[in-house]
Amino acid sequence: MHESREVTQLSKEELLSLMGVYLNETFIHYGMWFTETARRNGVESALELENRVIGPYAKAVIKRLAYHLGIEIKNDIPASFLTKSREELLMLIADISKLWLAGDGIWFQAVEQAEGMDSAKAINDACWSHFAKMEAFKIKRLLDMGDRPGLEGLEQALRLRIYSSINAHSVKWDDDGIQYTMTECRVQSTRRRKGMEDYPCKSAGMVEYSQFSSAIDPRIKMECLWCPPDRLCDQDFCSWKFYLE
Repeated sequence: MHESREVTQLSKEELLSLMGVYLNETFIHYGMWFTETARRNGVESALELENRVIGPYAKAVIKRLAYHLGIEIKNDIPASFLTKSREELLMLIADISKLWLAGDGIWFQAVEQAEGMDSAKAINDACWSHFAKMEAFKIKRLLDMGDRPGLEGLEQALRLRIYSSINAHSVKWDDDGIQYTMTECRVQSTRRRKGMEDYPCKSAGMVEYSQFSSAIDPRIKMECLWCPPDRLCDQDFCSWKFYLE
């Protein structure tokens, strides 16, 4: 008969494995709270509530883990962060962005392998709908933009999205509004280097950019100028037009 054991009776190797499980469960559970709140009460309500939660939660994470990781805390921030130069902080932000992108890609591939491309694309598009709203909400709060910052606010917000530090982009103004063009895309560049076709991300982009721009200012409208599977040139990857209705 198998002998059951308490946590205190596990070996060091088993404890390390269990620690990984617990950390994974902790962050997934946080996400579950946001997802279910959004499902029941709407995304806007969930974002407002999450804005109240993230500060105390981040402090709790730092308080509980800093000692074990040998991290000195000063004013609720790891002290090593405060001594970093601007260049080092930019490198750290880029690595955080790459970590986000890696998680996105790994999830997509896992779903694609298990359920096929159509299912992976459907989930990807749905995730972008929620993620774009969340990004817009947090950037507006960060910059204290107000409810209707117009195209000027949108331009600034586009430059501060999570992939802005790893994907090059350009913004051009004309009499009708602004044109936002992705001049470098890590995902598509990698595919092109491998001789693969561009990933057809237009459906996700339509959801993403429309949700992001309207969350910045509900008066802003969007249209796609080109996005894979469209391919107008080898230098740029997608381009979007934004204007006030």
